[in-house]
Amino acid sequence: MPQSWDFSALSPIDPDPIFAITAEAIAAGPSAINGTIGVFMDEDGKVAMFPSVKKALEDLKNNLSDVSYSYPALTGIPEFRSSIEKLIFGDGQTVASIASTAGTGALAFNLRLASLMHPDATVILSTPAWANHLPICHANHLHVTDVPYCDITGKVTIDPIIDAAKKATKPVILLLQVGCHNPTGLDFSEDQWKELADFFTGRDCLAILDFAYQGFKDEPEKDSWPIRLFAEKKIPLLVAWSASKNHSIYGLRCGLSAAVVHDAETKKKIEVYYSRISRGMHSASPIFGQRVVATVQQKYQKEWLDDLAAARKVLVAKRQTMKEHLPKSFQSALNGYGMFATLPLSRDQVLQLKNEQKVYLAVDGRLNIAGIHMRRIEEMCEKIGGIIA
Repeated sequence: MPQSWDFSALSPIDPDPIFAITAEAIAAGPSAINGTIGVFMDEDGKVAMFPSVKKALEDLKNNLSDVSYSYPALTGIPEFRSSIEKLIFGDGQTVASIASTAGTGALAFNLRLASLMHPDATVILSTPAWANHLPICHANHLHVTDVPYCDITGKVTIDPIIDAAKKATKPVILLLQVGCHNPTGLDFSEDQWKELADFFTGRDCLAILDFAYQGFKDEPEKDSWPIRLFAEKKIPLLVAWSASKNHSIYGLRCGLSAAVVHDAETKKKIEVYYSRISRGMHSASPIFGQRVVATVQQKYQKEWLDDLAAARKVLVAKRQTMKEHLPKSFQSALNGYGMFATLPLSRDQVLQLKNEQKVYLAVDGRLNIAGIHMRRIEEMCEKIGGIIA
């Protein structure tokens, strides 16, 4: 009898490259320098925990026996959604939303919703991009047109985006990151955001803005400015937000998908669509992270803002130390914001760093600055300098 469901007959595929190199770095032990997966580490080599989040966890710990453990609403906990809607959009916008499994789930919900509206749409994606952008687009059977994120001088450019949109013959989805770009750390200027918003105003385009690092570049309200700009211009808009970094709760998988809508009736309709998408993927998203975030935002927001300010200060200090200890050819790559920078290293140099110096980076040279202890920044720079000398 034919065995068409023989699992061993599946073609081999490569593991996820980021998680694979992270596993190598962890296996190499504490002497290794691990600049791979995007987690903010403290000086003891543990995931940094914000004091405001610790307070929220203490509150929740004292009430664990009093909360319901039944199935949650498919859209998530209302107080979580309302807190994050306000954090992203401020007041005055009508927003449909659903809790998601972190930013990855939020992006998947939004791309799925977009594909239901226009399955023939073209996604304009600036590259290099976050490594998971392309796979999620392909999982939703969307065509992707990739355009350069930087020009030949290494500066961020919007010209290829505008050119691609002008040439598009099908509905356009513009997929962009808002602040602390992953993997480069280099962001659009305020003028570039304004030019993009002006260009897309009134055009047949949907913007999906990936907002994974709110508060890591500047105050959260300032970081949300491009989103509010697009909303004010009435550009059709979906947002994918994550609590992983800015609440330091990576493993709790907490995020939000949001759509700016015109009225309460449309809000209700989109939330039904979001719910049906969620039901078909995994039913409802986990609720504990939502409770943590809602508690932080409702009870400890001032402390949380202080925690973010402290995190930004650490990131700035680490970037500055790297600038002081790496050659001039690295300076422009370190001029960005947030957790990441893409160092001007070849694939062979990255492999040499790993094999000879036990310094682990993504193969494209992406470094998670937030994952390196401050006391080891100079050591890492010396090792990088040694392989490019």
